Amino acid sequence: MSQDMSPEEELMAKKLAEKKAERRGKEMEESSFNITSLMDALTIILIFLLKSYGSDPMQVPQKKNELMVPQSDSMSSMSECVDIQISRTSIVVKGKKVVTITNNTISSQDAPDGFTIKSLEEKLRELRTKEIEAKADKSEGKFQGEAFIAADQKIPWKLVDQVLKTCVKSRYVRFSFAIVKTRGG
Repeated sequence: MSQDMSPEEELMAKKLAEKKAERRGKEMEESSFNITSLMDALTIILIFLLKSYGSDPMQVPQKKNELMVPQSDSMSSMSECVDIQISRTSIVVKGKKVVTITNNTISSQDAPDGFTIKSLEEKLRELRTKEIEAKADKSEGKFQGEAFIAADQKIPWKLVDQVLKTCVKSRYVRFSFAIVKTRGG
C-alpha cells in the first residue's frame, strides 16, 4: 500500500487515521456514563426511603401549632390498632377527618350529652364491624379493641376524656398514647 503512495500521501493518510482514532476515542468517552455516580445516587435514595418508612407501625405527622405530641423515654413498641389524632382543629380517625374542633371544644351537635362524640362513635363502630369481619375471614382471633391516640400537648383533658369515653362506648377499651422519645430511642 505504501508503495503506491507518495510520502506526502502517506503522511496525509496517517494524519487522517489519527484524527479518526481521536474522534472515535472522544465519542466513546462522551457516550459512556460513570456507573459509580449512579450507584451513589441510588444508594442515597434507598437510605432516604428506608428512613422515611421506618419499622414503627404508627407514624404521627406533627404540625407546629396544630399537633405536637408529648415526650417520653418509654421503650415499648406498638401493635396494630385504630389511630385517632386529636389536633387543635380536628379529630382524625385513620387519616379521615371526623370532627371539627373550635376553641378546644366540640360543638353541641357533635357531643349532645357532653360526654361522648356522636360522629366519632359512628366511625369507630364502623371500623369495629370491619375489623371483626376481617378477623373472622382470616381466623385471626377476636376483636381486641385497641386504640392509638395522638393528642396535641395543649389539648385540654376534658376533650381527651370525651374521646376516651367515646372509644369505650364503641368497645375500644385498650389505649396507647403517642409520645416523642427523648432518650434511648
